[in-house]
Amino acid sequence: MKKRILIFSMISVMAFTMFACGNSDDTKVIESSANVGTESTSSSSKAGGYVFHYNDLQIGVDEDAAPIVEKLGEPSQYFESPSCAADGIGKLYTYNDFEIQTYPEGDKDLILYVRLRTDNVATDEGLDLSSTKEDIISAYGNPTAEATGSMTYENNGVSLVFIFDGDSLSSIEYDSEMNK
Repeated sequence: MKKRILIFSMISVMAFTMFACGNSDDTKVIESSANVGTESTSSSSKAGGYVFHYNDLQIGVDEDAAPIVEKLGEPSQYFESPSCAADGIGKLYTYNDFEIQTYPEGDKDLILYVRLRTDNVATDEGLDLSSTKEDIISAYGNPTAEATGSMTYENNGVSLVFIFDGDSLSSIEYDSEMNK
């Protein structure tokens, strides 16, 4: 399982560099194709969307990345490339169990997405990479949108996306509207 996650991460970084500023509709695998469900409730940021909690730190999309990255400490990997979401440089901070992608906004870097990469971290509802589709539906209800290989939930401009490799959950993403 860890080998599969590592390979998925490496492919993601390679795809990101090859298509860094292409049309995101062509390169983003998790785009939704059908509206099939309802909104759900979850822990939320000041804007009311989904947020990820790591230890005592709340990490929400579209928030200033600087204080969060400072509190998290040195990432295991760091990567920069032209941002697809805005003019400037996007930054990818990879930690042991998750990664944070940023986009530039004025003199700040804001969080574009948070991707959970291992089953050592979970959503506030306790879902991690060992969870099943049934677990997800039980926790969040029917998805807002579903496409081959993904289930998406929307809450106040923040998407919570569950990405599958076959029947296995391969990652969980908290996405900004800028990431669409």
